[in-house]
Amino acid sequence: MRRILRRTLTALLAVLTGATLAVVAVPALPAQAGIWHEYPPAANRTCSESRVHNGTAYQVCLEFNYARTQVRAVAFVNPGAYTNFQVNLRLWFGGNGPDISDACPTMTTNASRACYTAFTDLRRPYVVTEAKFGIAGTWQLPVRALDMKLSAKQQERDNWCGPGVVQTTLATIGISAPPQSELAGKLQTDETLFGATMPGRIPGAINSYIPDSDWQYKWEEIVVSNGQTYEAGINRIVTSLSRGRPVMVLVIPGKLPWWNSSTPLLRHYVTIHGYGGAVGPDGSVRPSTFKVADPGDASEHSIDVDKLLLDNANLAWNWVDTVAIVRT
Repeated sequence: MRRILRRTLTALLAVLTGATLAVVAVPALPAQAGIWHEYPPAANRTCSESRVHNGTAYQVCLEFNYARTQVRAVAFVNPGAYTNFQVNLRLWFGGNGPDISDACPTMTTNASRACYTAFTDLRRPYVVTEAKFGIAGTWQLPVRALDMKLSAKQQERDNWCGPGVVQTTLATIGISAPPQSELAGKLQTDETLFGATMPGRIPGAINSYIPDSDWQYKWEEIVVSNGQTYEAGINRIVTSLSRGRPVMVLVIPGKLPWWNSSTPLLRHYVTIHGYGGAVGPDGSVRPSTFKVADPGDASEHSIDVDKLLLDNANLAWNWVDTVAIVRT
């Protein structure tokens, strides 16, 4: 009787074990598509330009939490009338980081709507979001935004914007940022007439902290009076940003939208760390906006590309139609 009972229990245990394994082996359900929401509250964002098709405006943004430690992708749609729309949304990180895809299905309304991914930790070297919208039955060219894990630094003296942008750049790419006093010495900022930082001295100073195997910085003057050289200069800025390497640019600060005083003789550096734009049929990106960090108060700002380069940076160096940048 004991043997029969033992065999019965053994057989029953085998059946139960097999049933348990069968439950565990069931494949997971496929992820559900995203849903359209009302617009989220205002936040720190890096956005593509707002484009319009058939009266419907649309754009995509990288949205950061308050501490700027997490990021998500947000697609915005603002219909001018009842219409249908949908979006395929992607968020990815350089350096083989996470790659997140989402989609919000076709919806018909005249109300503004947003589709977004969940927040995820911000990582180096850069983060990108791209959205492809279907508006009124027609797929549009993708729109894109790129930014970095910014570590903005405030300049410690009135004339230390140069050390401030170099410190910001090193910290943003993940290198332990040296003191601004050390950088000012390497840049010879206080030894120059009017206590200025010459753009030609920045590459040597910043490259001394970067391994030779990494992207090295250089400086150049973009001739903005020539359309071809101007566009080529913008492409080189985008290339540097797409490596996760900020770009430093010399500007006339009194012309910046967030400055409230006219300073025609003063010169200042800001750091470009992101962009928003549209993706062309050939896959190239033409940015419409740059995201910049100002060492004057370590603040972030979005600014039109042409406004920054043609209105604010042009004539800042040598009083001629050129823009001085430091990039990889």
